[in-house]
Amino acid sequence: MPEPRDHLEFALPVSSPLASTTEAFPSLVRRLLERTGNPLGWHPANRCLLIAVVASPFTLWSCAIVRAMRRDSRFAPYVDQAFYQIALTTQVAALAAWLIVIAIALVLRKRTADCRLLIRATLLVCVAETWWVSYMLGLYTNLVSGLLVVGTAAMGWALMDRRSVTQAIVALLTALAATTWAEQAGLLPYAPVLSAAPFAGGKLAASWLVTVGCFAFVLMLAILALVYFIIDQWHHHEGKLLVASENLARANELISRYVASQLAEQIKEGNYDLLERHARRKLTLFFSDIEGFAAVADRVEPEDLSSVLNEYLSEMTAVGKQYGATIDKFVGDAIMIFFGAPVSTSDRDHALRAVRMAMAMQERMVELRSKWVADGFEHPFHIRIGINTGQASIGNFGSRERMDYTAIGRQVNLAARLQAHCERDRILLSHSTWVLVKDAIACEPRGEIQVKGLQQPVTVYEVGQAGPP
Repeated sequence: MPEPRDHLEFALPVSSPLASTTEAFPSLVRRLLERTGNPLGWHPANRCLLIAVVASPFTLWSCAIVRAMRRDSRFAPYVDQAFYQIALTTQVAALAAWLIVIAIALVLRKRTADCRLLIRATLLVCVAETWWVSYMLGLYTNLVSGLLVVGTAAMGWALMDRRSVTQAIVALLTALAATTWAEQAGLLPYAPVLSAAPFAGGKLAASWLVTVGCFAFVLMLAILALVYFIIDQWHHHEGKLLVASENLARANELISRYVASQLAEQIKEGNYDLLERHARRKLTLFFSDIEGFAAVADRVEPEDLSSVLNEYLSEMTAVGKQYGATIDKFVGDAIMIFFGAPVSTSDRDHALRAVRMAMAMQERMVELRSKWVADGFEHPFHIRIGINTGQASIGNFGSRERMDYTAIGRQVNLAARLQAHCERDRILLSHSTWVLVKDAIACEPRGEIQVKGLQQPVTVYEVGQAGPP
């Protein structure tokens, strides 16, 4: 027994011609719309051409209606025959104006010429014809006038420069308001094409219904179709933009994994000059590495080692981001970080953030070693950190195909040498960094060391406990 239904359903047979047509029509329309493209990207002449092509058939139709009013006796009771010639002349002039707009638009659509005059001419014809038809038929007692006003505004704002269209609409509304005042003051007749109302006994005249009434209905359908076309193309374009935006967001996320997040942010904001120049800046430079990493790598399976190493680098990166560090690169187990580029504050702030970041990293390493031992990793990492402050050259270095935003110079090398001389789980500072942080962070002097590449010994300090922030 079939289940009861609480509503009626209607379905066409799958094989019926109407069903096939219904399924094929949307795809045909979609293909047509895709070929037209986004109206916002059209040449201005093509936009004027669209308006003229839509408007001119209706102007031609209105000419035919005016001629019918003169020749068909059924219009005699309510059409002012004395106004006939004026109405026909103005509509023929409007049709000629639209044909001129079409001809000029066809010439200019394949050129890069300035189309401002064509746009103004198109708007002028729209405003003039809308005002005249509204005056002839009576603005407040027919559907055509309202449709023309709304259609003119909708097409204009959708396809043209909004400022020009707004000025044209203001001019149209001003003209309509002035006409209304003149009609109410008795200076102009209301709906001069009419000598009497086209209805009697509560019934609209059939001749009026099939001419002006049909004209208004088809005009409404045309305006709806045009508005639908424009909005549908906008939605289609917005859909493509959304997909492109999502792809760009994913690309940015991936790019941020390969370049410093600060650099990626500057590029997204359009600061491309960072990519095209080098600068001398005072940076605080940080280097760290894992003590005895090569020996650990010989004793641990590659899969286990890579898992722990990735976790270590991820945790150190997270700590670095908390302090606004520019994470330059990973070289095996080594990490290079600097403060002061591409965004800078002050030398003291750079040094303080670098040292506090290093202390936070050492504290995090204590937690990680406990976790790794609990997980069965027999060779937990111990890191050494060296920090130096000094002038360095910052910018993009590399080939045309592959660039690296980094810092180079003697001070960079010194930071790396400090890290090499540091003891496990400790932080070693140069004198230039110590001077900037000594009032906030407790440090112990460790005398002088001789580092490779420098003739003079270097005074170093080891970080103790942190002072007040």
